[in-house]
Amino acid sequence: MRRANRRSSADGEGRAFSTPPRPGLSNTVMELRGVSKHYPGTPPVRALDEVTMSVAEGELVGIVGASGSGKSTLLNIIGTLDRPTSGQVLIEQTPVAELSDAGLAGLRSSRIGFVFQQFHLLEAATAVDNVATGLVYQGVRKGLRRSLAKEALEKVGLGHRLQHKPPKMSGGERQRVAIARAIVGDPAIVLADEPTGNLDSQTSAGIIDLLRRLNQDGSTIIIITHDPGLAASLPRRVTLTDGRVSDDNVSAPVVDEPASDKSPAWIRGTS
Repeated sequence: MRRANRRSSADGEGRAFSTPPRPGLSNTVMELRGVSKHYPGTPPVRALDEVTMSVAEGELVGIVGASGSGKSTLLNIIGTLDRPTSGQVLIEQTPVAELSDAGLAGLRSSRIGFVFQQFHLLEAATAVDNVATGLVYQGVRKGLRRSLAKEALEKVGLGHRLQHKPPKMSGGERQRVAIARAIVGDPAIVLADEPTGNLDSQTSAGIIDLLRRLNQDGSTIIIITHDPGLAASLPRRVTLTDGRVSDDNVSAPVVDEPASDKSPAWIRGTS
């Protein structure tokens, strides 16, 4: 069962709108409250301007916009790779601005998985070792890292390529390794930045199908793309225009399971 809700930002003053909670979805894993990012200059560059949005556990969201719309800046803000000029960023209800450096590093390494257009794999390392690197900063012992890496590779259909190195793999296989590395630690959010940008159309379709399947298995996934066709194929599309959310088209699945109130493990490193 799905519920649909379409909102537009035509409020007469060009202001970004807030996205209400989606019925049937569980707890919010990412929230932006009036987030702006300005860079100095004459005049200053407003890369993001009063962006307010949230993503609930279990969503598959596409963030789409033309070049210069603010997509990359938004990715960096959500991924805690950069801090906003103003506004609040919350990951699993925790304000990022209140975290210590150690807490922020812990959040990034354990609660956010990254998939990049350029793969960013270690060329001399096997697939299983590349994926296992995603657990190094979580303090997982080596034997368990490799075991979990094998499971993640099997999940993305590469159980037969465990010992292959990136130069011996196709582009689609390398992106599957990168996806396995992103999900191996069971993060709260997977951020996929133009995940099909370097792939042909057939391989791209396979990668998107894989991300859909992972989402159906419970992963919360945000795909950053300039491709309106790809964004239109996703359950929810957030459009950025000149640093503002200009449209938010939602058709989200109902999740019957209640949200857990257990505190995330990484919060222990925030003080």
